[in-house]
Amino acid sequence: MKGNRLFQKRTIRFVIFNLLVAIAYAMGVRLSHEFATLPATVASVWFPSGMTLALVYLLGNRAILGIICGSTYALTLGLFKVNPPLPVFSFLIVLTCCACANVLQPLLATYWIKKYARHQDIFSHVNTVVLYIAAAVFAPMVSASLGVTSLCVAGVIKWHGYGISWVTWWLGSALPHLIFTPTILLWKNLSQPNEHRWLEITLVLFVFLCVSWICFLKGYPLAYLLLPILIWTVFRYGSFFASLLVSLVSLIAILSTARGHGLYIENSPNQSLLLLQSFTAVFSLTSLILSAVIDERKEAELSLKQTMESLETQVIERTKELQQSKAQLSGFFASAPVGMGIVDRQLRYIRINPLLAEIYQRDIDDCLGRSAQEIVPDLSLQIEASLSEVFKTGKPLLNQENASNLYNPEGTLQTWLSSYFPIFDLDDIPVAVGFVVFEISDRKRAEADMKYAESILRKANLELESLVNIDGLTQIANRRCFNQRLELEWARLEREQQPLTLILFDIDYFKRYNDCYGHQMGDDCLMAIAQAVKQVLLRPADLVARYGGEEFAVILPNTDEKGAIIVAEQIRKTITNLCIAHQKSDIGDIVTVSIGVASLIPNSIQEPSMLVKQADVALYHAKQKGRNQSVMFSPC
Repeated sequence: MKGNRLFQKRTIRFVIFNLLVAIAYAMGVRLSHEFATLPATVASVWFPSGMTLALVYLLGNRAILGIICGSTYALTLGLFKVNPPLPVFSFLIVLTCCACANVLQPLLATYWIKKYARHQDIFSHVNTVVLYIAAAVFAPMVSASLGVTSLCVAGVIKWHGYGISWVTWWLGSALPHLIFTPTILLWKNLSQPNEHRWLEITLVLFVFLCVSWICFLKGYPLAYLLLPILIWTVFRYGSFFASLLVSLVSLIAILSTARGHGLYIENSPNQSLLLLQSFTAVFSLTSLILSAVIDERKEAELSLKQTMESLETQVIERTKELQQSKAQLSGFFASAPVGMGIVDRQLRYIRINPLLAEIYQRDIDDCLGRSAQEIVPDLSLQIEASLSEVFKTGKPLLNQENASNLYNPEGTLQTWLSSYFPIFDLDDIPVAVGFVVFEISDRKRAEADMKYAESILRKANLELESLVNIDGLTQIANRRCFNQRLELEWARLEREQQPLTLILFDIDYFKRYNDCYGHQMGDDCLMAIAQAVKQVLLRPADLVARYGGEEFAVILPNTDEKGAIIVAEQIRKTITNLCIAHQKSDIGDIVTVSIGVASLIPNSIQEPSMLVKQADVALYHAKQKGRNQSVMFSPC
């Protein structure tokens, strides 16, 4: 219900609005017909054009219905006066074409202006004013072509009069676009003048009307006086009042010329009005372009003023920021927990903080303007070399150690860690170097203590590793070391698919040896045999280990069965050649060994324990065969 009421109100407002537009259009047509100088009421001035362009530009398509109705009504009255009367078909053609022409004209002009205008206020910029003038001039060409052609087709106008009729229609429609439409469009930009301005405007208007009366009613050739008045109005009051004056003088000139008065009286009324149109067109163009130039200048001045104010504000804010930043930097510089300083290109100190002065054991003022040679002579060569490099390369130089010959209160040689940073000017050229200084004497002493502790720990680790992997009695690898090495060599040779040999041997009748000679002599025997076998193995990868009790193991990587037997026999003969007495042996009167040998290529199916088992079986067979011999494992 509420929606229906709202729709009804909108419909009523729409109808009333278009009715008013139609009435205004019809009245404009009636006034224009007063200046009809050609057949079929082709008028030299078509006042409705000024109104329709403004309405369509401001209100869009809402005014189209009113324009059509007003145009149809006014043209119908005019066509009824044509003698002889037009046939119905011709009447409808002319009526339709003229109505379409009167609607297309403002639509085309509005479309071109809104599509190509760069600014919303079209009369405040020269480029949009030129665009408006072009649209105001070219759009009537379409309506003139459509309207005059329909009149010629209907026989209202003879074809030999097509040219003068077309020009008259075109100029009559274009002139109101230039004279009256700007005044309507600029009305919304009108600002309320003060009382003093109203008096001045009234005086200017009075002078303007007087000059117009003298020129266009009395016929005195003083039209040039209107130009300075127009220029004064543009500069003082802006584009609206200038456009208003143009509208007034044009209206006065048109009315007076139509009645045979003024400066532009020729042989025929049509020629007089066409000549007048050239004057009013130039007058209007001057007003529009000059107003746009002035508005652009004012806008530029305003923009420049705003920019200057903005820049001034930014400068003030930036100055405050710089002052605040300077204060913060000074506070940080003064309270920093490290020594800080700045030197110029002559390598002289231009700023230092209290901590750096304390490091130098001088006052701040005593350091300024001096070089490193004058303040810290023992470090000057290092410091000046670093500063010169930063000036030369323009790159920071970090973590430079400077060792002094002086001792601190704790009795440690003083050492400083310094970093240098370039300070550039606006041309990106280093003009100064800033640096920070840390005293690292305590850290250097701690580092030295740490290195000493690390060396002791490294030695302890080596000793511990030796204790873990070395048999304490024989000083060869123990069982733990043997197991680790066997696992490593097994994995390596499995990848390389190379043979791995294991030799197991023990001392024949060693229990009898201990019972006869004692355990001390037994230990000496084990040590002698271990060291003798160690001398037989020449390759770094070979390993002899005490496997347990009087039993020993030898790992021979990359050794096949043939090489394994050779090494086993060398071991057996070397031990025999030691000639260690053994009176309780059933073999002879010296110590001998029985040796079992196993060799294979490791694979992922078997385990290293398989090789140990095979060597143990071979050792068993060596003992079964009478001892003091080497036996190669055979699966058969």
